[in-house]
Amino acid sequence: ARARQGDLKQASPFLRADLAWRAQKRPEATTQADCPTALASGVDRMLGCTPAGLPVVLVKIGLWDPSQYDADEYDRFNVYIMENLCRRGERFILIFDMKGWKLSHALYMRYIARLMSTLQDHYPERLAHALVIRVPGIFAASWRIIKRFIDTATASKVEFIGASAEAERSAFEAVGAWGLIPESYGGPRGGAVPVPNIPGEPNVSSAPPL
Repeated sequence: ARARQGDLKQASPFLRADLAWRAQKRPEATTQADCPTALASGVDRMLGCTPAGLPVVLVKIGLWDPSQYDADEYDRFNVYIMENLCRRGERFILIFDMKGWKLSHALYMRYIARLMSTLQDHYPERLAHALVIRVPGIFAASWRIIKRFIDTATASKVEFIGASAEAERSAFEAVGAWGLIPESYGGPRGGAVPVPNIPGEPNVSSAPPL
């Protein structure tokens, strides 16, 4: 009901649909074996938790190659990530590094639509912030399409950050994530960040380093 502004009547059909989805998909049982190719790409990795206890995930679009797996594996991958985040905090933060967005990515809008459907229909109000950094100019046309998949509540949590190092640091500090940011992004965190870097889950040695 919280995700429907407290309107129980409006929330009821969404709750029934979510319960049916969970009974069919059993998202809590999703493992790395269900999404091996997407996971090993290194596109998502957890950076840790903020002092307030919010898990933070870096989504590195330059490593996203949806031609390597089908939409069903992409769904399972996103469910695997979200289920693990929700076990560690009521809400989470996503940092989208858009450097490396290509025109060919726009051919996979159905993947993005399914991601937004999963997030909004089955993990409503779990997203605390979505920071979008290092955005190339060619992304503007794609964003006009992606916005159609995003409801008002989710859109209000999306923030495009300026290109300067100062703007990025200010945004990271505002959400309490600065201490988690790797040196490669100008942050204070030294050392490599493995994939998926989720406590209790094995890391993928073949994933690209960060």
